[in-house]
Amino acid sequence: MSKASILQRVQEMTRQAREREAEKLLALTQVKQAIASAAAEGFNRVVIAPAKPLDLTQTDTARTTMAQLQKDGFRIEWEVRLLPDNTSYQALVVSWPDPERPRT
Repeated sequence: MSKASILQRVQEMTRQAREREAEKLLALTQVKQAIASAAAEGFNRVVIAPAKPLDLTQTDTARTTMAQLQKDGFRIEWEVRLLPDNTSYQALVVSWPDPERPRT
């Protein structure tokens, strides 16, 4: 087996693993539940971070969820988090207008 095919196989394994993690954490249903829980406690934002320092920003699940939430009027951003060993990852931040502060 050539190096290129091994590399391609490993890259695909990486992509699939990230997608599985994203499905657990960033599926629209999961994110909506997190939003509802945060709102029920009086917050107007929720931060969703992976348990492992994985880049989930480019997964199909993340893209689909972000598109739907933006369509629904939520603000979406990725916030870089840094671990003590200088490993970085991104957490999804979903926010919505504060009901106490009218839009101008």
